[in-house]
Amino acid sequence: MISSSQQVLLEAIKASLFGAKFSYPEDTNWDEVVAEAKAQTVMGLISPVIPVHDESAEQCKATYMRIMYEQDRLIRLLDSANIPCVILKGSAAAVYYPKPYLRSMGDIDVLVSREKYHEASELLKDKGYKFTHENERHIGLSKNGVEVELHHHFSSPGYDVDDILEDAIGRREYHDLSRYQIPMLPMIENGLVLLGHINQHIKNNMLGLRQIIDWEMYLYSIKDVVEWENVFLPMAEKIGLLTLANYVTRMCNKYLGLAYCLTMDVDDDLLYELLNVILTDGNLGRREKSSEASVERRVRGTIYGIKRYGFFSFFTGVGLDRLRFAKKKPALKPIAFLCGLFVVLGKGIKALFRNKGVGKQMSEGKKRYELYKKLGVRSGEKD
Repeated sequence: MISSSQQVLLEAIKASLFGAKFSYPEDTNWDEVVAEAKAQTVMGLISPVIPVHDESAEQCKATYMRIMYEQDRLIRLLDSANIPCVILKGSAAAVYYPKPYLRSMGDIDVLVSREKYHEASELLKDKGYKFTHENERHIGLSKNGVEVELHHHFSSPGYDVDDILEDAIGRREYHDLSRYQIPMLPMIENGLVLLGHINQHIKNNMLGLRQIIDWEMYLYSIKDVVEWENVFLPMAEKIGLLTLANYVTRMCNKYLGLAYCLTMDVDDDLLYELLNVILTDGNLGRREKSSEASVERRVRGTIYGIKRYGFFSFFTGVGLDRLRFAKKKPALKPIAFLCGLFVVLGKGIKALFRNKGVGKQMSEGKKRYELYKKLGVRSGEKD
């Protein structure tokens, strides 16, 4: 059930993005609205239209300018070394906003070709970028307090757009944003990234309104509707994300003020369930950051993961996240399985002792599995 504060938040988003009339009850609890906005990382976006002030809105603008400055230095460095790159998400989504600096920014995601990846990573390290982490898609680096994820792949289990994006790097387009030149993927491919980003967050139970609004503003900026319908939608169908595209588009139409509408066959009851999931979790799970809520979310996520991947694969995956050295050694998979099992059981026992409704969260995990399946969320092994 959507709360009154969440409804006010949705109305504020419409007003900020599209100039819609902003009306709200006289007894609106603005502390709750601000808390909801922060959990969804849209506080900066609604700050111009709400009658209260919160310093986080100014922090959002300051972060935006700092990231744009460091991003420009990064782009110039790669360009000077003849390493073509494109920005993913972040400013490549903010470019569609009426006031880009109101779009909350986190790290910098940059994609280079697989052929140039090693050269790019060595160059950045030589220029003072400090290694932070590495996974199957990118290496994490940091400089001047700004995190950079240097990607050689973008796809994740369940959908694959890497060859499409690899080809598109050579057709990159520069867009002006706050007096900086941003190298971006062409319109169609950039849309696939934003849609894939939604898929990535939702399957990890961490989808927030920010990712949905990125998609909304992308749709709003489309000029060639015929190309989008004849090129983008078939590509989305090919990679298995057409159903999800239809649902998030319909959400933008029904709840977030987007006038642009496609001919879609969606179930509005499922759509409402999806909205409730988003409002429950918040961006990156921010609404459930307390230790108690975090445990509950893990219980819910465990049941969803077992339903999606199967018992052995799920616990093995958890263990491999802890025992990274085992990833390239198949013989160690049983050890990874046991490690994952003990890790998850420990969290479950903790939840039982705190009496935080484990049964309810197990039921919720099953329901989310069924919901995501109907929405066409791509997660991997059982897709």
